[in-house]
Amino acid sequence: MKHEKFVVSAPTRCDLAGGTLDLWPLYCLFGSSRTINVAIDIRAICEFDCQPNTQQVVEIENSQGVNFSFAPNQKGLLPDKAPKELKFPTAIVGRFFAQENVEKGFKLKIKIETQAPLGSGLGGSSTLCVALLRGLSHLNGKYEEADWRWKMLNWVRDAEAEYLKTPTGTQDYLAAIFGSLSCFNSHVGEIIHENYLPSVVEELNSRLLVLFSGEMHHSGLSNWEVFKKAMEGDSNVLSGLKALHQVAETLHKELLVKPVDWKKVGSLLTEEWKIRKTTLGVNTERLDEIIRFLETQNVLGSKVCGAAQGGSLLVLVEPQRKQELSDACMSKSIRVLPAQISSFGVRIN
Repeated sequence: MKHEKFVVSAPTRCDLAGGTLDLWPLYCLFGSSRTINVAIDIRAICEFDCQPNTQQVVEIENSQGVNFSFAPNQKGLLPDKAPKELKFPTAIVGRFFAQENVEKGFKLKIKIETQAPLGSGLGGSSTLCVALLRGLSHLNGKYEEADWRWKMLNWVRDAEAEYLKTPTGTQDYLAAIFGSLSCFNSHVGEIIHENYLPSVVEELNSRLLVLFSGEMHHSGLSNWEVFKKAMEGDSNVLSGLKALHQVAETLHKELLVKPVDWKKVGSLLTEEWKIRKTTLGVNTERLDEIIRFLETQNVLGSKVCGAAQGGSLLVLVEPQRKQELSDACMSKSIRVLPAQISSFGVRIN
């Protein structure tokens, strides 16, 4: 490999509607299902520095200075040898080189930074996976075709599922890959990516507020429980998924209307969370407390992001009240994350 030095960044996401239904084969239960989300500029950032070397050596270091060096072609379970903070990126890098069989020697250093708080429910690990693969593929001439985004989706989805040992959805990767406000419509055999007007993205950005509950969520566990119950025919879970499916369909239509009725959009977000809370049981005392507080603040709507059981919340509020609400949240020890919509997905700088 020649000497290359570059930075890859990818955005995390907030989901507006249809989360969980991006998990195969749950969307097949309804023929097709929409997942609507927005990429935000809370990013995973990977600095790559690759130099020619007599041997193959990879060193991964995080923003806290924890590092781990290994030979990517060595046998055995690399993540078991890595510090706990670096087990996941080590697994992803190790999986890549296990498949690529790179013959030349190199010394590759990867510095990683994840701006999303740990357990924030914003898809931080999936976003890191996308950023790592984009950098590794750039070094090795992979994913340069016109449809590279979809091929990359398949790889990161499977690689993270291999590491987690649970099924994974697609929306976290897709937001990181494509960016902006998107609708991903999962059909039998394909996912269709649909954009919204730039004016709608701008109007949403002016109303968007992202809060962190302080509770770490566990999306793999939550998704797995919902997945199992749905596949076993649990009537309560299936009715909840059907209701979530309908909310996503309605929200998609509302975002296409000119002008957008943001009060209606906000009410759909609130409805989405109520369905998750009552039928999927993914609420916590802390989340309930924050939602009750937001109800006193005259917001347009709010919901918990991701699979819930902790994590972050997405709130819509009129633009002129955004700072006022931020101050009120901070006075209640609710962390406000500095989030704006990211107009682009994973990018090499």
